[in-house]
Amino acid sequence: MTWIRSIAPEQATGGTADVYTRWRTKTGRDHVSNYWQSMGLDPAALDAMLALRAALMDNPAPLTAAQTEAIALVVSAVNGCDYGVAHHGRRLIQALGDEGLARAVARDYREADLPARDRVLLDYAVALTCEPSERKAEDVERLREYGFDDAAILRATEITAFYNAANRILTALGVPLEAGVAPWEYGAQR
Repeated sequence: MTWIRSIAPEQATGGTADVYTRWRTKTGRDHVSNYWQSMGLDPAALDAMLALRAALMDNPAPLTAAQTEAIALVVSAVNGCDYGVAHHGRRLIQALGDEGLARAVARDYREADLPARDRVLLDYAVALTCEPSERKAEDVERLREYGFDDAAILRATEITAFYNAANRILTALGVPLEAGVAPWEYGAQR
């Protein structure tokens, strides 16, 4: 499974079992992803990551679901995180209703048929991912020029930061894709 011991749902006890049960109840799915299982040894951190993910992604306003999934997908591509690309690529298809466009975003969002506003948003996420210490007030002003208010800019920043952390956990622990989840083709997006 992963390069460290993961906790499968049928092996979970105590706090980990409680977190898995709450997650299954919330999502209505019996499955617990390999990612969440990889964090099963630390139920407090797992619970916190699940709560933060839900807070950022379950109601993405003031961004759209497509914008939030595109951020997660592009950040994952920049980081070379196969797991994140495959999962968020599938979710972007659902949010857009357009598989071809979602796959184009994974290959290179700059060449995908996206509105300029969404490309600027993804430029911001990529810049924050690649060169966080070089960010300036001008980056935020550019987003404002394209109609993003402070709440949207904050949400985009939070989602970018969250998926940078998630990608590092996934890649550092060697979390594999689940059976039945196909890898996606993607570009470096830098």
